[in-house]
Amino acid sequence: MRHTLTFLALTLIALLAAAATAVLALLATLAPGAGAWKMPLRVTIFGHPLQAEVGIPVLLRLATHPLAAPVLRGRQFETSHGRWQIGATGTDGWSATCAPCRIGVAALGPTPLRLEQVRLSVRADGADQYHGSLQLGPPPHALQLSWRGRIDRGGRMQLEATLPATPLQQAVQVFGADLPERDSVRVDGTLALTLKASLPDGPWQLQPRLERFVVHGMGTERLLDLQRPAACRDGSDATVGSLSGWLPRAVIAAEDQHFFEHPGYDLAALTDAWQHNQQPGAALAGASTLTQQLAKLVITGDERSAARKLRELLVAVEMERTLGKARILQLYLALAPWGDGVCGAERAVHVHLGQRSAATVGPVAAAWLASLLPQPDALLRAEQERGAVNTERVARVLQGMRTMSPARREQAQTLLLFWSPPSRRPREAAGPVPAGP
Repeated sequence: MRHTLTFLALTLIALLAAAATAVLALLATLAPGAGAWKMPLRVTIFGHPLQAEVGIPVLLRLATHPLAAPVLRGRQFETSHGRWQIGATGTDGWSATCAPCRIGVAALGPTPLRLEQVRLSVRADGADQYHGSLQLGPPPHALQLSWRGRIDRGGRMQLEATLPATPLQQAVQVFGADLPERDSVRVDGTLALTLKASLPDGPWQLQPRLERFVVHGMGTERLLDLQRPAACRDGSDATVGSLSGWLPRAVIAAEDQHFFEHPGYDLAALTDAWQHNQQPGAALAGASTLTQQLAKLVITGDERSAARKLRELLVAVEMERTLGKARILQLYLALAPWGDGVCGAERAVHVHLGQRSAATVGPVAAAWLASLLPQPDALLRAEQERGAVNTERVARVLQGMRTMSPARREQAQTLLLFWSPPSRRPREAAGPVPAGP
């Protein structure tokens, strides 16, 4: 009996050792090559967690093998995005569904984008060749992208994806789960895009196309009669009127040089900013137009989230239709924050320049005020610590100001070398800034 028990114990130990060896051998097989696309994997051996890095290419090869379909079917996996349910699609592929699903987009803030459903399908086309689809949102409003990819010799995925022309109303239904106006807004037009990427961290090339983009139902008509809040007045009434002179031109040069040409958004600038923000360690770039900045000031707030950015875009597009360029510029100049609790151009001119009217401000002073946007507190603090105006920033604004003769521009650039705001001048020299250059 003793010999039997000893034999069984030794056999069990041998089996466990063989199992552990098999697991370790499998992890070694899954180990990624240098520079290959990889992910962390956790397994438990004899009650002890073990973590290793595995190569995505090897996982794809195993997952699309004909013998993998019955093993994968019905499995569930918990991830940071949500719970994924695996299903087989024939003998050479599989699909995974996440509902609901959370997708983090660092460039849009810490709050994940919430989608009701995401479905990914993968099929093998041959050696390291794959294709499939990515469905965002549940039918019938889902966005359906087709994709094709190949694993190169370095173990990276070269990916191409396409979204055919799709009604924009569907995109709002998919991405607008947290949009207050989701059930009332009407969005006309279509969205199409192509995407090329080298995964995991290679360059991205995104080419979106928007056509006939028109928005109804965001309620921006009420801004036609919007009054200035008390904090933005400077002894004048609450009516928002037009502002002439150099300051409007300086603000456009500083913040939105294509203001009079775009439909409320600058698609090329948004695409460039998105691609820049995908780079590891890159400082986040923005591409908001003046119209979008006004939408942020009066309706959406400045929370960094995908839902807020979508709402800002819809509001901006509708404002272009309901308000027009002139009214949008009037409201922005009347409400824009200019640091130290100051808002509105008239009050900013009085506080920062000691003048009574923004219409009398010369081009250098106007360019300096505009150069403080859209982060006036941080820029004012930096100038105070440095004890000097950021002449490079102001010079760029002067260079971009329209309807200025070359001689006047050169004169203003020369004056800038000796110019400073009244608050930084010696007491006996301080005083109103002349309306000249």
